[in-house]
Amino acid sequence: MAKTVNMCVRVDPELKAQAEIILEQLGMNMNGTINMFLTQIVREKRVPLNLSLNNDKDVLPDIYISKQERESGIEGIDARRLLEEMKKIVSDAEAKENDSSSKVAG
Repeated sequence: MAKTVNMCVRVDPELKAQAEIILEQLGMNMNGTINMFLTQIVREKRVPLNLSLNNDKDVLPDIYISKQERESGIEGIDARRLLEEMKKIVSDAEAKENDSSSKVAG
């Protein structure tokens, strides 16, 4: 496993508790979610947030759908496993791209 570092973040306790409830319903935890968020920032070279005063894209319906799917036997994916799979997909794509580049150059 890669070397890790501890981070200390000040967060409103009620906000944290509410987020943990939602993450738990999604089969995720705070640590994995923060790691996914940071990975996405690095990969996309931007902050992956849609800041808007319009609340048309409320996530609550998606949370209810996820809950219903879990209750009907559909299993989600652990955030750590998802992150590992995303890294593998990116790595495979980069290797394929490098292979194609070397064949064209050669």
